[in-house]
Amino acid sequence: MKAMSLAMALIFFAASLTACVPGPTTQQHLESATWLGVVGAGVGALIDNKNPWRGAVIGGAIGSLAGYGIAEVSQRAAEEAGRRRQTVTYHNPNTNEWVQADPISYQGQTATVRTRTYQGNQMTGERYLNVPAY
Repeated sequence: MKAMSLAMALIFFAASLTACVPGPTTQQHLESATWLGVVGAGVGALIDNKNPWRGAVIGGAIGSLAGYGIAEVSQRAAEEAGRRRQTVTYHNPNTNEWVQADPISYQGQTATVRTRTYQGNQMTGERYLNVPAY
Protein backbone atom coordinates (compact mmCIF):
# COMPACT_ATOMS: atom_id res chain seq x y z
CA MET A 1 0.00 0.00 0.00
CA LYS A 2 2.84 2.38 0.89
CA ALA A 3 4.56 1.69 -2.44
CA MET A 4 1.33 2.39 -4.34
CA SER A 5 0.88 5.71 -2.51
CA LEU A 6 4.46 6.70 -3.30
CA ALA A 7 4.00 5.78 -6.98
CA MET A 8 0.81 7.83 -7.22
CA ALA A 9 2.49 10.80 -5.53
CA LEU A 10 5.35 10.64 -8.05
CA ILE A 11 2.92 10.46 -10.97
CA PHE A 12 0.97 13.49 -9.73
CA PHE A 13 4.23 15.37 -9.09
CA ALA A 14 5.44 14.67 -12.64
CA ALA A 15 2.08 15.70 -14.07
CA SER A 16 2.19 18.98 -12.16
CA LEU A 17 5.65 19.74 -13.54
CA THR A 18 4.58 19.18 -17.13
CA ALA A 19 1.56 21.43 -16.60
CA CYS A 20 3.89 24.33 -15.72
CA VAL A 21 5.96 24.21 -18.92
CA PRO A 22 6.45 27.86 -20.00
CA GLY A 23 6.52 27.34 -23.75
CA PRO A 24 6.39 24.75 -26.48
CA THR A 25 8.59 21.71 -25.93
CA THR A 26 11.17 21.34 -28.69
CA GLN A 27 13.41 18.46 -29.71
CA GLN A 28 16.25 20.20 -27.85
CA HIS A 29 14.21 20.18 -24.63
CA LEU A 30 13.52 16.45 -24.97
CA GLU A 31 17.12 15.55 -25.82
CA SER A 32 18.61 17.59 -22.98
CA ALA A 33 16.14 16.25 -20.44
CA THR A 34 16.70 12.66 -21.59
CA TRP A 35 20.50 12.76 -21.59
CA LEU A 36 20.84 14.51 -18.27
CA GLY A 37 18.13 12.25 -16.82
CA VAL A 38 20.11 9.17 -17.83
CA VAL A 39 23.33 10.60 -16.40
CA GLY A 40 21.55 11.64 -13.20
CA ALA A 41 20.05 8.16 -12.81
CA GLY A 42 23.47 6.54 -13.19
CA VAL A 43 25.10 8.87 -10.71
CA GLY A 44 22.20 8.53 -8.28
CA ALA A 45 22.39 4.72 -8.41
CA LEU A 46 26.12 4.83 -7.70
CA ILE A 47 25.77 7.26 -4.80
CA ASP A 48 22.92 5.52 -2.98
CA ASN A 49 24.61 2.33 -1.74
CA LYS A 50 21.66 1.15 0.37
CA ASN A 51 19.01 1.47 -2.34
CA PRO A 52 20.37 2.08 -5.85
CA TRP A 53 16.87 2.14 -7.36
CA ARG A 54 15.89 5.05 -5.14
CA GLY A 55 19.09 6.88 -6.08
CA ALA A 56 18.44 6.26 -9.76
CA VAL A 57 14.90 7.63 -9.57
CA ILE A 58 15.94 10.73 -7.62
CA GLY A 59 19.04 11.36 -9.75
CA GLY A 60 17.08 10.84 -12.96
CA ALA A 61 14.39 13.30 -11.90
CA ILE A 62 16.93 15.95 -10.91
CA GLY A 63 18.92 15.42 -14.12
CA SER A 64 15.82 15.66 -16.30
CA LEU A 65 14.70 18.89 -14.69
CA ALA A 66 18.19 20.37 -15.04
CA GLY A 67 18.36 19.34 -18.71
CA TYR A 68 14.98 20.85 -19.47
CA GLY A 69 16.00 24.07 -17.69
CA ILE A 70 19.21 24.38 -19.68
CA ALA A 71 17.34 23.85 -22.95
CA GLU A 72 14.72 26.43 -21.96
CA VAL A 73 17.35 29.10 -21.21
CA SER A 74 19.07 28.34 -24.51
CA GLN A 75 15.78 28.61 -26.43
CA ARG A 76 14.88 31.92 -24.77
CA ALA A 77 18.31 33.36 -25.53
CA ALA A 78 17.96 32.34 -29.20
CA GLU A 79 14.49 33.89 -29.49
CA GLU A 80 15.66 37.12 -27.86
CA ALA A 81 18.74 37.32 -30.12
CA GLY A 82 16.58 36.80 -33.21
CA ARG A 83 14.11 39.46 -32.11
CA ARG A 84 16.76 42.04 -31.08
CA ARG A 85 19.08 41.25 -33.99
CA GLN A 86 22.11 41.23 -31.69
CA THR A 87 24.10 38.88 -29.44
CA VAL A 88 22.40 37.89 -26.18
CA THR A 89 24.26 36.40 -23.21
CA TYR A 90 22.75 34.85 -20.07
CA HIS A 91 25.14 34.17 -17.18
CA ASN A 92 24.69 32.38 -13.85
CA PRO A 93 27.41 33.71 -11.52
CA ASN A 94 26.71 31.03 -8.89
CA THR A 95 27.65 28.14 -11.19
CA ASN A 96 29.71 30.11 -13.76
CA GLU A 97 27.53 28.71 -16.56
CA TRP A 98 26.43 30.87 -19.45
CA VAL A 99 24.62 30.80 -22.75
CA GLN A 100 25.49 33.02 -25.71
CA ALA A 101 23.14 33.39 -28.69
CA ASP A 102 24.35 35.02 -31.92
CA PRO A 103 22.05 35.75 -34.88
CA ILE A 104 23.68 34.31 -37.99
CA SER A 105 21.22 35.01 -40.80
CA TYR A 106 17.69 36.19 -41.52
CA GLN A 107 15.31 34.92 -44.17
CA GLY A 108 11.82 36.36 -44.22
CA GLN A 109 10.34 36.10 -40.74
CA THR A 110 12.87 33.50 -39.54
CA ALA A 111 16.30 33.95 -37.96
CA THR A 112 19.04 31.34 -37.71
CA VAL A 113 20.71 31.73 -34.32
CA ARG A 114 23.83 29.97 -33.03
CA THR A 115 23.60 29.17 -29.32
CA ARG A 116 26.66 28.17 -27.36
CA THR A 117 26.68 26.94 -23.78
CA TYR A 118 29.72 27.32 -21.55
CA GLN A 119 30.89 26.03 -18.18
CA GLY A 120 33.51 28.54 -17.10
CA ASN A 121 35.70 29.14 -20.17
CA GLN A 122 34.98 25.70 -21.67
CA MET A 123 32.35 25.48 -24.40
CA THR A 124 30.03 22.53 -23.66
CA GLY A 125 27.63 22.74 -26.58
CA GLU A 126 26.71 24.50 -29.80
CA ARG A 127 23.39 24.42 -31.68
CA TYR A 128 21.82 26.27 -34.57
CA LEU A 129 18.17 27.15 -34.05
CA ASN A 130 15.59 28.65 -36.40
CA VAL A 131 13.43 31.09 -34.46
CA PRO A 132 10.80 33.68 -35.39
CA ALA A 133 12.25 37.12 -36.14
CA TYR A 134 9.34 39.43 -35.30
